[in-house]
Amino acid sequence: MKFSKSIILSLMTALSLTLPYVANATNGYFLIGFGAKSRALGGTGVANNNGGMAAAFNPATMIDSGTRFDVGAELFIPPRAVTNNSTVLGYTDERSNQDIFLIPSMGGTYQMNNKMALGFSFIGAGLKTEFDQSDNNRSCNRVNAGKAPGFAPGSCPPTFFNPNITVKPDKEVGVELVQMQLIPSIAYKVHKNHTIGASIVIAAQWFRSEGLEAFNDLGFTKTNGKLTGDVWDNTYGAGYRLGWLGNFMDERLKVGVNYSSRVWMNEFKRYRNLFAENGDFDIPENYAIGFAFDATPAITVALDVQRILWSDVKSVGNPGPAADAASVNAGNLFPLCPAGTDPTPCLLGGPKGLGFGWKDRTVYKIGVDWAYSEKINLRAGWNYSKTPIPKDQVLFNMLAPATPEHHLTFGGGYHFSDTLVLDVSAVIAFVNTVKGPTAFGPGGAPVDGSNASIAMGQYSFGGTLGFKF
Repeated sequence: MKFSKSIILSLMTALSLTLPYVANATNGYFLIGFGAKSRALGGTGVANNNGGMAAAFNPATMIDSGTRFDVGAELFIPPRAVTNNSTVLGYTDERSNQDIFLIPSMGGTYQMNNKMALGFSFIGAGLKTEFDQSDNNRSCNRVNAGKAPGFAPGSCPPTFFNPNITVKPDKEVGVELVQMQLIPSIAYKVHKNHTIGASIVIAAQWFRSEGLEAFNDLGFTKTNGKLTGDVWDNTYGAGYRLGWLGNFMDERLKVGVNYSSRVWMNEFKRYRNLFAENGDFDIPENYAIGFAFDATPAITVALDVQRILWSDVKSVGNPGPAADAASVNAGNLFPLCPAGTDPTPCLLGGPKGLGFGWKDRTVYKIGVDWAYSEKINLRAGWNYSKTPIPKDQVLFNMLAPATPEHHLTFGGGYHFSDTLVLDVSAVIAFVNTVKGPTAFGPGGAPVDGSNASIAMGQYSFGGTLGFKF
């Protein structure tokens, strides 16, 4: 089967126009992998080749892709929930709206000769939450009436951030972040067993928030405005990637390394009083090592270990307000500005502005690919990373409950011909709940122990078509 390059180019263009509107999260707010093949293999790809999507994992692996174009989509279902009271701490019915998303992906490679390959990929990341606070109010009334001090039928406050501040009826609260990266890349074989690769990263972000007026009432801001308002803002930036791929044991073992620099973005002007450093929200630096071993002629085992430096981006890594009663009672509400010092730098948007408190995390990925026949591959994998959210950072992370840790992945591939292959995947991320204090208990008094929780589970089903030339 032959494919017209003009048809493929038209498909690429049409798909690229849809990319900025859909993205979601798994390892933090990074997808575990890109394309159905990788996601079926636990998100691996630093050493094992992922066809047209190779540049998304390690530009050096493009040397094994040939000339091809991959296009696909993922149906992503991440039910997520929060609760901010002292009696219900679990996967409650206070769910975010819009639990179904469609996530496209695409990438391509061009084999110039036996030593050089060019390619690109579009990859995405992001998150979205949208809670109806009036629904939360009804749920809270139903659950807490007569059970917790300070709560009674008809008076349970609706806001997620402080149960002592009310908001307008039916007001929604939430955020939406979309990150897209275009990664033009080159791979060059410097030795028969060693290939190096490099990429330029061109990135764009879109963000909006709504219902965050409570941050003003809580004293977290120095001025009003540029904080919320359900208005989209966008930023642009750039970074780079470097990769290496080595072949050992008569090519039975492949070892890959990928380094992704921080992607430096300009600031969100419309949200400069929300994110630290006047609206800065860079994409964090990360690096990975991968192994792919042909255990038998039909079975390949892949293993990746990735480190994501969330804490280096201040708007993500700076801690939120102190949550323990001792700190609050001592006047240490802002961890980076102790009592007795000027708190202004630690207010939202400041150089030490409040953030989500995410910690750096290591991601472990493993996958097994079995060539069941000449036409059929069967795949399975596992992906694990501890949630980047500490227990004492629940308050702000009600907006971004990126809690899943364990992912099971399944899938396969079917070769219709030498030039057309279909890969499919299914991913289950088990529900994980993080419980902690928010410093705002019933009646406004700081609390000891946990009085809030955030939770998320995930399901996804995807497919990728690979066109070989």
